[in-house]
Amino acid sequence: MIMIKHPRRLLGTGIITLGTSTAFCGTALAAEDGVADFFKQVLSNATYQSEAVVTAFREKPDDPENKGIEDEQIEGWSHLSMDSNSFIGDYWSFGLGLEAIASTYHGGEQGLFTAPGQGDGQGKYVDLSRLTLQYLGDSTEILIGKDTIPMGVAEIYSPSDLYNSSNLINPQQSTDFGIWQARTDFYLGSDRLTAIVMPLTESGPSASELSRWYARGSSGSDFAALNLPALPGGMTADVKDAGYDNDDPGNWGYMLEYKGTATGIDYFGSAYTGPSPYPVLKNPPSGQLGPFLVEYPRANILSAGAALTHESWKFYSEAVGYWSAHEKDDDVARMMVGTKYRETTFANSIGFNEITPIIEFDKEWRLDEQSHPDYSTSSADARPNPENVIAAITVTVNDEWKFGGAYNRSIRDQDSLTRLFVRYDPTDNLWMSLTAMDFHGGDGTVFGRYRRNDNIAFKVHYSF
Repeated sequence: MIMIKHPRRLLGTGIITLGTSTAFCGTALAAEDGVADFFKQVLSNATYQSEAVVTAFREKPDDPENKGIEDEQIEGWSHLSMDSNSFIGDYWSFGLGLEAIASTYHGGEQGLFTAPGQGDGQGKYVDLSRLTLQYLGDSTEILIGKDTIPMGVAEIYSPSDLYNSSNLINPQQSTDFGIWQARTDFYLGSDRLTAIVMPLTESGPSASELSRWYARGSSGSDFAALNLPALPGGMTADVKDAGYDNDDPGNWGYMLEYKGTATGIDYFGSAYTGPSPYPVLKNPPSGQLGPFLVEYPRANILSAGAALTHESWKFYSEAVGYWSAHEKDDDVARMMVGTKYRETTFANSIGFNEITPIIEFDKEWRLDEQSHPDYSTSSADARPNPENVIAAITVTVNDEWKFGGAYNRSIRDQDSLTRLFVRYDPTDNLWMSLTAMDFHGGDGTVFGRYRRNDNIAFKVHYSF
């Protein structure tokens, strides 16, 4: 999610993102001739995307527990991204991705650029999403730097996509950021074997305690408002981030992944060991009331998935096994099955281009509960979609108009999220959308805690 320190004019968010791009260009052109020529090439190869969103909320978050939380019923958000790839000789490539974000959300963006290995989870006005040096051989590729790690075959939610970082200050407008890595890809015909070392563990930006998207400590890595066994009733927990020891290679993340193809089938399998993608809470030392420490304990993860495409149908499934070291977290198995259908016959008969429904089912099984004596709060609340049905439909009327919606329902907790949208694409480079979001459920549920955040959002997206 996003960052200016309490701006109050929506227009200012767009000015900041445009100003950031101008400042970056000016710095590059002022460099020495050789470097300047190279960055001229980087900029000339770049593509840009700009977004501006105005969101109107139905209610103010004015219940007693939300005292002091932002209560504006109109919020603004803007985003300018740059992505560039430039060759250095015949076999080397330089990649650069920059994200400039500004919003009116409290406690959002602050400062420029996140230092490698940073763990404070603070969003920036300007940050790197990609910075890569890549060797492109005939059958081998080597990449060093910051980049994403594509995972999974699912259309909506992938339980195996656990290793990327996102800016979640505004969950409705999440922005993907890469992770620092050293990666080697070996190509075996149409298949690929990938080995990745992730030496830096970082905290992705998330909603601050002043934001209306902060779930009062009951979601993500925030545990301050939970009913903790080690804390007397009525007391507020002192919760701190345990941080990361990135200097020790024993704390780094390591992954092997194999991606293959066959006639009509795409499949993958991966093995990972390293810091867990899910947080747990460590109790204070014996006899003390604080602080509690948020940790990401080491874990071993196996993932596999496959997608079968036949005519207008796509069938796909993923499975994940998660084992925590030293019983600091639950051991779990997760599964997802889904299908997608592209319907054109009936759509054409009523004057539409296409109707595309998707449905997925997610299920988690707890194989072993957290049992380490120093830990009493597992990552159960941070693991999304434990038993959910997710459905979506998109109706493409023509090249300019489409509409549809999505629905995520938790069978276990009886909470849900409903999304409806209409989108207009007047040109290839410009589109606009109007989206309505409705959250439903009890106070302690994932979606129910955001009941006062029902909203309508208008977005303008332009690429150039």
